[in-house]
Amino acid sequence: MTKNELENHAVDSSALTEDIGQLVVFKLRNEEFGVDINRVKEIVRLPDITSIPRSPDYVAGVCNLRGNVLPVIETRIRFSMEPEERTESTRLLVVDSGLSIMGLIVDNVREVMRMNSSVIDPPPSVCQSIDKAFLDGVVKMDDGKRLILKLNLKEVINVEDVQYAKNTGQKMQEEQEIIEDIVLEEKHLVSFKIAKEEYAFDIDKVREILRVTDITTVPNASPYVRGLFTVRNQLLPVLDLRVLLGVENYLSERLKKVDDMTLETEKWESVLKNAIESGTEFTGNKDIKKSSFEIWFKKFDTSSDIIQANTKKLQKLHIDLFEYINKFYEKQDFASEQSQLFFKKSIAPLIENILKIFSDLKLSLKTHISEDQRILVVETGSTNIGYLVDDVNEVIRIPKSVIDETPGIASSKQKELQGVAKLDKGERLIMIINENTLVTVEEQRELAGLAADSKKEESIENKDDIQETLAQKNLEEEQLVTFEVGKEEYGISILEVQEINRLEEITTVPRSPYYIDGVTNLRGNVIPVINVRKLFDLDTKEVDDKTRIIIVDINDKKTGLRVDQVNEVLRLSKKDIDQTPAIISGDTDNNFIDGICKIKGGERMVILLNTKHILNQNELKQLSSMDGSSTKKQAKKKETKKVVEKPEVEKEKKIETKISTKKKKKKLEIAE
Repeated sequence: MTKNELENHAVDSSALTEDIGQLVVFKLRNEEFGVDINRVKEIVRLPDITSIPRSPDYVAGVCNLRGNVLPVIETRIRFSMEPEERTESTRLLVVDSGLSIMGLIVDNVREVMRMNSSVIDPPPSVCQSIDKAFLDGVVKMDDGKRLILKLNLKEVINVEDVQYAKNTGQKMQEEQEIIEDIVLEEKHLVSFKIAKEEYAFDIDKVREILRVTDITTVPNASPYVRGLFTVRNQLLPVLDLRVLLGVENYLSERLKKVDDMTLETEKWESVLKNAIESGTEFTGNKDIKKSSFEIWFKKFDTSSDIIQANTKKLQKLHIDLFEYINKFYEKQDFASEQSQLFFKKSIAPLIENILKIFSDLKLSLKTHISEDQRILVVETGSTNIGYLVDDVNEVIRIPKSVIDETPGIASSKQKELQGVAKLDKGERLIMIINENTLVTVEEQRELAGLAADSKKEESIENKDDIQETLAQKNLEEEQLVTFEVGKEEYGISILEVQEINRLEEITTVPRSPYYIDGVTNLRGNVIPVINVRKLFDLDTKEVDDKTRIIIVDINDKKTGLRVDQVNEVLRLSKKDIDQTPAIISGDTDNNFIDGICKIKGGERMVILLNTKHILNQNELKQLSSMDGSSTKKQAKKKETKKVVEKPEVEKEKKIETKISTKKKKKKLEIAE
């Protein structure tokens, strides 16, 4: 992409403000990072990488990018994260720091996001594992609920530390001038998947790539209109590209595959049962690698934790099932009563469980399938339209010479396709869509009017009397997040709760207060974690799957409260909240209790906490001093249960061992 192309891409036709920029957002582990789109040359699937002997541990090696030798950084290791196996989602970000051009290996590319400079804060004073120098700032989205760490590429790509990188980077910089001379002969595309086919839009027409959130359905709209989608207070129509292209619905396609696997499992069970009862050889599949589930599972990719949890349960059950069968048939004892009893007590219940999880998987797909999809906001004629696609594949630049015209027999009346790009000697085909003919001019006007009419209706519906009723109702009610610590149930006003997270790795801090478990990394911010059990003088409890951290603001400092489990978000009338009994509120150490909530006439009691007063003045001073350093005050209790993080020395050795093993396995040749 040339400088002019990038500048054009960064300008939105609806220009919200003058200082809007764009970030390419990617993930490493559970953290989100962003790179200025003007620094991103390409986003490609991971090519073959040749390792370089005696290079720094964070250098994966070099790869061949259209005849140029490109240095590649193992970004996880650069940021002191545990290395991880590459997946189908792994991508190579080709970036230009201004001094050199390099590739960054990232877990997956999330989206291209527009932002305003007003949402960027300076880098935090302390960042666990990630060097502060690597960051340009923190982008706060969704009212601060989502934090994206903006990279300082000049520091991440410190070419002084990598001599060969400096040389090859300079070479690529010189060759870039030659590339820009022929860039007019190339097409720059955003490619994506629909069913098993790959399509693309011209990148200069793609305004944003967004995750799917709430889409408001529109009554009596065309079948391909999914509804309206709010982007920074602007309503955009969202069209299902599958329906437009005459392809089966995304959810239906996935549900059908689960149904097929369910039916195959039932048939497999029936054949096995008949073989055992008749004493004949079992003719069904006994190799898990050849099972349809295992083949599907290896190709299946999802962003949803809930969908993934169900697929992993199924994999575990399938492994157990095939192990049972193979051990059973080693004995070659088919028709005995013991065999039939074994089937009844071991095999049948296992298959029943598998069928149940298949049912759960279908339910989770129906509820969470949108987490896997993306919306491409494309400038179409005089309006912007969101197109719902299965998954965004990559940003790619290809020579126009490999693009053929769409064969007449394969072209529709509307001529939706500009052409077909043939890559990898014709083995990979990308169908390039003409966004202007995808929907007619008349349909474009209708869609633009749909969004405008919806906004008017919304304005009309917000009448004064309705607003007054809602406001009055809100004043009379309290919404709480309830949780358990020990045998008691507590509540915090939802307005005080910033996030609720699973308990991730916590680093213990020497000489910290007795009630502090340590510090944890919350998207690049080091925050202290208060063990509420210790604070309330209760017995310690081991961490389990229900343990949660509630993120709140204490004394203008983000702080985590470790609790046994979170129950629900509860709405109740303020009339059901009694004042704290005088015998409790009279103690200055207990002024953090705001009241007692009586639910179901007092059958269920919830203690209402005020997090701003949960620590006394002395404890607040101790908390303020928590900055992630090792100079903390002496612990108040001798025996405290540590939430363990492996010592850094052991952690470094583990990383070195993994990297050494990976480097030995890599091919020592550059891909042609």
